[in-house]
Amino acid sequence: MKNSFLVRKQNFFIILTLAIPMLLGIFCKMDQPTKAEQAKAHFKDKVLSLQQHIDKNLNAAILKNDAVATQKAFIQVRSDYKYVEYYMEYFFPSTAVMLNGAPIDEIELGENLIENPTGLQVMEELIYSDAFAQNKPELLNEVKKMRLNLERVLRFNEQYMLTDAQLFDAARLEIFRITSLGISGFDTPAALQSIPEAGSALQGIKKLMALYGDDQTNQKIELAIGYLDKYPDFNAFDRLAFITDFLQPISKSMSLLRKKLGISTAVSGSALNDEAVDLFEARAFNVNRFVGNATAYISNDKILLGRKLFNDPILSNRGTRSCASCHHEAQAFTDGLPKAAAMDKGKYLLRNTTTLSYAGLQRGFFYDLKAGTLEDQALDVVHHKQEMDGSLHEATKRINQSNTYREEIKNAYKDKNGDADPWKIQHALASYIRSLSPFSSKFDAYVRGDKTQMNTSEKKGFNLFMGKAKCGSCHFAPIFNGTQAPLFAKSEAEVLGVPNRPDTVNAKVDADLGRYALYNYPQYKYAFKTPTLRNIAKTAPYMHNGVYQTLDQVLDFYNRGGGNGMGMHLENQTLSADPLKLTKEEIRDIISFLHTLDDRD
Repeated sequence: MKNSFLVRKQNFFIILTLAIPMLLGIFCKMDQPTKAEQAKAHFKDKVLSLQQHIDKNLNAAILKNDAVATQKAFIQVRSDYKYVEYYMEYFFPSTAVMLNGAPIDEIELGENLIENPTGLQVMEELIYSDAFAQNKPELLNEVKKMRLNLERVLRFNEQYMLTDAQLFDAARLEIFRITSLGISGFDTPAALQSIPEAGSALQGIKKLMALYGDDQTNQKIELAIGYLDKYPDFNAFDRLAFITDFLQPISKSMSLLRKKLGISTAVSGSALNDEAVDLFEARAFNVNRFVGNATAYISNDKILLGRKLFNDPILSNRGTRSCASCHHEAQAFTDGLPKAAAMDKGKYLLRNTTTLSYAGLQRGFFYDLKAGTLEDQALDVVHHKQEMDGSLHEATKRINQSNTYREEIKNAYKDKNGDADPWKIQHALASYIRSLSPFSSKFDAYVRGDKTQMNTSEKKGFNLFMGKAKCGSCHFAPIFNGTQAPLFAKSEAEVLGVPNRPDTVNAKVDADLGRYALYNYPQYKYAFKTPTLRNIAKTAPYMHNGVYQTLDQVLDFYNRGGGNGMGMHLENQTLSADPLKLTKEEIRDIISFLHTLDDRD
């Protein structure tokens, strides 16, 4: 009995000895925060640090009317913000607009509301103004609003439950944001801090990747930051090399890590495919994210039907004009005229015929953005008396008399009777136009790895386009239109001060009021959509009124500072009136680059 008791006692201690480490391991593991929780906590710490820099440095410098100290503190605050930009833009997009949104009024047409801009870009204009001292009350008010916005972020952050997939998606989109916006000077036009700020944004991603134990990606990030530190000059920076040699490898490395860890892709708010690793890859975009619902998704049968309707005068009641009459495929779906020819001989429409290339990758249509979808655009064009003088109702009757069309409608819309109706006509046309985004230019081949595709002048031109010339701050890569990466959620319009004729001495603004003719807001006077520059060499003449015949003339217009730079005195011009000071050689290089955007299919 005694021996049996001793054996049981000995076994008990052996089991206990083995169990204690296991139990401790379990409880320690339970107490260990997840990677997502650690990222969340780190974000909180960085926001608190940002608040501290605002209070102790920026606010104090403003109160002292010390312009130099204010600029120094402001640069630090912007750097702090950029460090957490990936997180802020992803999880707090509305607040991100209030913290670092464009310094222009936001007009909510449906609610008839005008929201005044606020945040870092507004502060930059005030801080780098000659009237710095007079701007003190407004600056202090901006600081107060920034404090309130950051406090709200911290409150909501406590309630959020993050996932690894979301954090990887946020980092992925931030790399795309740096590529398209960050290094272009888009949100820091006066301080010109976009190069060092790209480094701050990468530091934030580096910290995130470190949580997942990713030394390989962080080595690539370190190399990228080192390159930024070595070449901080805004105008001289080689953006093309930075994108292809540093940012693209970082994106690929993060994607490989995500897959290695078994982390799924997040359902992103971006119009890019959730699996897109590179902003410039061939199938980066999900065109279905530019439509309202699944019934409007694209298909090959819809495209084929739309192409046939596009080229058929059956839509016109006169039977003399099709969509292709004014949108010539060889000219990137433009017509080569200053203003489009009207139905009545010898008459012309109000504006230049815009390209349909890449039109499916935007959020507004026509120069005044009056249509919200391509379907709406088709409706407007067909019914316009001087464009097609048609009726979708009457066109439906004619189409339904064709057995061929009925068969194609059966295939496209899974309609057993093959009956046409106005919506199917609109949608088929829209589907065809959505297919016109091949991304097959020399530039596309270059950024996908074929470094033989661009010569020295073309590469210089891209760097000027994205830097000194500031073209990329309105024509956003990779579509080079006014639809902003990386979400592609809104298409912008700008007030440039386009003249009524190519006269730089006695320039007068064109009489076309643009968006103002539709919506009576002063901010919209002379505002026009920012079109794509893809296939630009094929689409002359240029601007909404076709006033310029050559790209040299267009570049000269921008080089002078637009309408205000030529003495027009437009109060609402959104284009900077400051001369770009581009040399003739630099203008030639930019034009050389623009030619690389012509599709080759």
